[in-house]
Amino acid sequence: MCKNARHLNGNWVRHMEWSDLEVFLAAVRTGSYTAAGRQLGINRTTIGRRVEALEKSLGLPLFEKNPLGYAPNAAGARLLATAEAVEREVAAMLHDIGGAARQSAPVRIASSGGIASEFLPEIAAFRRANPDVPVELLGELDPLDAVTQRRADLGIALVRSLPLRLAGTQVATLSQAPYGRRHAGALQSLGWGYEFDAALPGGPWSANPAGEAAQAAGLVTFNAWPQLKQAVMAGIGKATLWCFAADAEEHLERLAPPDPRHDCPLWLVHRAKAPPGPGLARLIAFLDNAIAARCDGKRAATP
Repeated sequence: MCKNARHLNGNWVRHMEWSDLEVFLAAVRTGSYTAAGRQLGINRTTIGRRVEALEKSLGLPLFEKNPLGYAPNAAGARLLATAEAVEREVAAMLHDIGGAARQSAPVRIASSGGIASEFLPEIAAFRRANPDVPVELLGELDPLDAVTQRRADLGIALVRSLPLRLAGTQVATLSQAPYGRRHAGALQSLGWGYEFDAALPGGPWSANPAGEAAQAAGLVTFNAWPQLKQAVMAGIGKATLWCFAADAEEHLERLAPPDPRHDCPLWLVHRAKAPPGPGLARLIAFLDNAIAARCDGKRAATP
């Protein structure tokens, strides 16, 4: 590593251009030449040639293969740190002189069962303050898988702890309790469908019947959090919902106190070996504060 670090700081620096580092950053952050090309407005073949030329000029490879594809090796990680520092300096310089920065690539967000829908006001506030950072909400049910497989850049995840391949910030601990429409009388329980149960087996979702158990009981089932919540509000049935969201709805009432066994941490998650770009970093910092405030400040320290 030390030998590679010395080489990366050696004579090749005289010939390095910002555009070379920009291509390398895009390839690492997006996880594919195709996505990097789309972000930079050039084709994937050109991205591949530029990365190969960069490796040739350095005289060493920058990526290594792992079970999930390719990731920066030791030399690539060193170059990544340098490229990020240069990126920050370029952005600061453009800001100081009033220059036009490149439009950020859309930040793709996946969330556990679609719970990101509850944070649309926070995302809207972020967009008003950061109009240069586009945001795309995905229909993925499992944010950990979506981020791992590089379909998403950010996961809003309800999970007890993170796998080693991911990094993140724990922003709150959420409680849940059974709810029904106010004055609706006797209500049948609602459940999670097969698709939801397959994507998010076990975990905090066990508070509602799911999959085969829900079908055997003849329950109306749903495959996303927004659907389940709307069904309870419509009086279709009762279900266990996240308290921070359900308590804000005047037409809903708690049917029992929250069960601490179903409390769950809420995380903002990204890939461990692909540090967030400027737009994603701004979004994470914004949501970290905004979601903690929305959830009554029930922040938990990140391990």
